[in-house]
Amino acid sequence: MERLQAAIEKARREQPKAVARQGTSADALWQALPMMQLDPAVLTRNRVFTASASADEAVSFDILRTRTLRMMQEKGWRRLAITSPTASCGKSTLTLNLAMSLVRQRDARAIQIEMDMRRPSQSRLMGLGLSADELSRSNVERVMTGQARFEEAAQLIQPGLAILNSAKSVSNASDILLDRNVPDVLNDIEARYKPDVMLFDMPPALLNDDTAAFLKHVDCVLIVAAAEQSTVSEIDRCEREIAAQTNVMGVVLNKLHLKTSEYGSYAYYT
Repeated sequence: MERLQAAIEKARREQPKAVARQGTSADALWQALPMMQLDPAVLTRNRVFTASASADEAVSFDILRTRTLRMMQEKGWRRLAITSPTASCGKSTLTLNLAMSLVRQRDARAIQIEMDMRRPSQSRLMGLGLSADELSRSNVERVMTGQARFEEAAQLIQPGLAILNSAKSVSNASDILLDRNVPDVLNDIEARYKPDVMLFDMPPALLNDDTAAFLKHVDCVLIVAAAEQSTVSEIDRCEREIAAQTNVMGVVLNKLHLKTSEYGSYAYYT
């Protein structure tokens, strides 16, 4: 594991000299990204609560944010992948909530990239009715394979939160994630935009080899399990397979319904 982390750090240090000499500041690059306006009602309907701290449902995600940031800062980690053992565990919803919670902190910046290219859902969760131009713009495949730069495909949904979505489903996702350009692309984004955290919404780890193909590029992984759906054996297998390649930050139990005297009704917790 230490050798793996050393290799990641070495790759980051060995940025192309041209990138290091970039004259455009990170602030200018962020300001140049187009801003998308999201409908709060659509976000709430899709269980995305953390654009504002006022929602009771945002509390659990804020707790997760604080614990995640503290651990990543202590370890010097910047790249966080979020996956689940199987489908329908709520990992994409959790990723978006966590990203929005992160950038509510003063001067915080985060980049979220949708790597679940076979079944993309982020645009739907955000209520983005994409035009033909936006569909061609939101293209993780072109960015990861070096055919387009991040700024040609990314958008802002909050001043400090840039997203790169997979607007269209692709069948050769693992081939894209194994592309030789991926390390340079990620290093370039990190070097120029200088985000505090990069979040990657990954496919379910046990359904195909997509997540396994990408894990060497991240510092840590958060596993999302669904209450009354994910089995202990699935979680254990998922954790063991990920731990063989990178650091497992922890397991989040999602879709847990509790009744408490404080809220007086059933609520959605993470």
